[in-house]
Amino acid sequence: MEFAKSWNEKFPKTYDTKVLAFNSKHFFKTSLGQIFEKCGADEKCKNNIKFRFDLHNGFSNYEGTLLLSHYHEAAYDAFMTGVAFGHVLKIKEIDDNKFN
Repeated sequence: MEFAKSWNEKFPKTYDTKVLAFNSKHFFKTSLGQIFEKCGADEKCKNNIKFRFDLHNGFSNYEGTLLLSHYHEAAYDAFMTGVAFGHVLKIKEIDDNKFN
């Protein structure tokens, strides 16, 4: 309880990517890896926003086709979270504009 109180004082607005993805009605599987993969493969997602790793400063081990091997590495999970968050919000924006 102390942690939650402290967290909410420091970060009064906290977003849960899994909850956002589930409520978007676009992502039926809401694990981080599944959301991330759908963002890169799904036609509705992949051309909306572009994200990439900083390959010029020594992060080249995150490029290529064996990206699944990097799941659960802190830096890569943070990257996947940012990508998922950005795409989920963009999908929501697109869907909201359809009904306005």
